[in-house]
Amino acid sequence: MKRNYADSPKISKYRALRGRLPEGQFGCRITSATLRYAAVFVIGIALLTGLPLSSSGLAKTASPLTSGRVFVCNTLSNSVSAVDAESGAVLATIPVGASPIRIVKSQNGRKVYTSNFLSASVSVIDTVNLVVTATIPVTQKPQESDITIDGTRLFVVHHHSQVVSVIDLATNTVIQVVPIGIPPAPGKTATDIAFTPDGRYALVPNYAKNVVNFIDTTTYAVTDVPTGEQPRRVAILPNGKRAFVANFVGDSVTAVNVRRKTVAGTVPTGDASRGIAVNPQGNQVFVTNVNEGTVTVFDPNTLAVLAPAIRIGNNPWNIIFNADGSLAIASNSGSDTVSVIDTSTLTVIHTIPCDNGPFFSVFNDDQTKLYVSNAGPIHPPLEPGSLTIIDTATWTVIGTTPLELQPFDETFVNPQ
Repeated sequence: MKRNYADSPKISKYRALRGRLPEGQFGCRITSATLRYAAVFVIGIALLTGLPLSSSGLAKTASPLTSGRVFVCNTLSNSVSAVDAESGAVLATIPVGASPIRIVKSQNGRKVYTSNFLSASVSVIDTVNLVVTATIPVTQKPQESDITIDGTRLFVVHHHSQVVSVIDLATNTVIQVVPIGIPPAPGKTATDIAFTPDGRYALVPNYAKNVVNFIDTTTYAVTDVPTGEQPRRVAILPNGKRAFVANFVGDSVTAVNVRRKTVAGTVPTGDASRGIAVNPQGNQVFVTNVNEGTVTVFDPNTLAVLAPAIRIGNNPWNIIFNADGSLAIASNSGSDTVSVIDTSTLTVIHTIPCDNGPFFSVFNDDQTKLYVSNAGPIHPPLEPGSLTIIDTATWTVIGTTPLELQPFDETFVNPQ
């Protein structure tokens, strides 16, 4: 018998979560379409009646590039902030399409691409001159995106449409639209995308179908591999042999044999598995359990859980590693903190206060600084968010940069 997720106690608990960003306010959490779009409408009215969209309105003149830049999507201000990585100063506030929700950089760092959720477009930003150089029309509701291993194409996942757009980055045109299922009911959708290291496949956790889609990057043929209930995020071993899919409702991780496209096993986790990352050393997988405020760690080969769940902060939606895999960084959006976990001892060694609603974090190239985007409140009365800058030698906050409304996804670039 088909399960009615909307009426389950588990979904009711998700709806009661603190009002932090699960994936932006645009429907990755299991919630009704009516409430989701009503929130967007209310916010839009607030903006139209005088709430400032941007401190600058137009991009400022770019300053000389010396230390790299952090680009942050301001989802409710329809803009991208370019922040000097060394000083923390806002170099420009760049107008883009409506509700930029995701951002990804080119391999040489000279361009970033934003998925504009409500205007069905992708903006191309010159990261040196800080201007939009192209706007690419795409199917409605673009979100997660990634660039192919060879750097030639951008794959964009479209929420609720159950398609993936493929953009030729030489011409800034859509060259393929890949169907990955029948458009689902509100609140269920395809999420996330990652490429296998050899570039052969794009993997898309399909929240609506309880599968992970393997998209052949040459033929665009799609193969479905079953997962647990409502898969949310995917991570892949550095050697490309296995992929791991966090099942948000299934409270588990599905391990997939990439070559055979078969399930290799299932790892039980905590309540609401979401953020997932593979240690660069290839010896650990970390997954955040949103409703428990914990992290589960397991061996990617044996699938054995390596320790009791690590207690961090509330609503940890996202997790990353530093370059050598010695540390894992979890953003606790419900506690306004970032947790630093020692991966050898599997203990929290630092808890760093941030501003309201930290979600994404990114290092600079030499890993001397960590930048955390703080969304601020997502319901009226709205307030601008910020970027917290953390010194990784001391793990202390050395700066906070005010941004626009709902800073969300971010990336660091140092153009070559």
